Amino acid sequence: MWVDLEEPTTSELQILEDPFAFHPLAIEDCLTPEHQPKIEDFGPNLFLIFRGIDFNPPVSRFQTIKLAAFLGPNFLVTYHRLPMRSIAAVRDKYSRDDSGHLFRGVDYLLYEILDHLIEFYFPILEALEDEIEAVEDRIFTHDDEQTLDTILSLKRRVLEIKRTLAPHRELFGRIARNEFEEITPQTVVFYRDLYDSTYRLTEVADSYRDLLSGTLDAHISMVSHRLNQVMKVLTIFSTILLPLTFIAGVYGMNFDFMPELHWKYGYFLVWGVMLSVALTLLWIFRRRGWL
Repeated sequence: MWVDLEEPTTSELQILEDPFAFHPLAIEDCLTPEHQPKIEDFGPNLFLIFRGIDFNPPVSRFQTIKLAAFLGPNFLVTYHRLPMRSIAAVRDKYSRDDSGHLFRGVDYLLYEILDHLIEFYFPILEALEDEIEAVEDRIFTHDDEQTLDTILSLKRRVLEIKRTLAPHRELFGRIARNEFEEITPQTVVFYRDLYDSTYRLTEVADSYRDLLSGTLDAHISMVSHRLNQVMKVLTIFSTILLPLTFIAGVYGMNFDFMPELHWKYGYFLVWGVMLSVALTLLWIFRRRGWL
């Protein structure tokens, strides 16, 4: 028997206490919205929590939906506040199969739900890979102020995925080691496949995090390079203006007796000296490759 509680009412939630009589702590964790993945053995049944993909999150955000499950010897009770594609996919599979699909037990039914739940993570990571490649191209083409925000947003989403998947890997690892009697040895093999999938996903998330760290370093390097270019130009102009300011300051002093002060061509001589100094410095800077 499979009982799926989707957006249940208060009266519908009563079945968790009567007739199933689940442990009060399990019921409390079941109704807690932000609980992390876990597995606990309460004697006659297993209590499990998983996090599935929310396909309607706000823009540039990664969110999950909690799926709680009670697995007994001949029943499965699932609870979730929002519709889940993994639940719908398995429900539709058994609803439309007129030929009488072979039912392997409730532990295998839970595996089918979780198989869809984990598989939905792969398209999310593929989409993140495309975004990472796009931001890498932007760094070397038309880097702007939005690039840093995009990189930090991607890093936050990758970290959230890693934090969500890591407990799943530990959970499936415990099942794969055949620690729970509620899951038969024939079905444990399938849960090992889920462990492999979550392991692969966490490894991909780690590689994306490292890739984004390198991308962030490249962005900072590009910003520093542009800043250095600006500072170099400003320094060159300051260096050129420094002797010119000195010459202008000397001949701007109000003394009666100064060389060339009352000379007819003194003004033009000063301009000639200043232009000569400026052109000479520009030639030196270009010769040394500073321009």
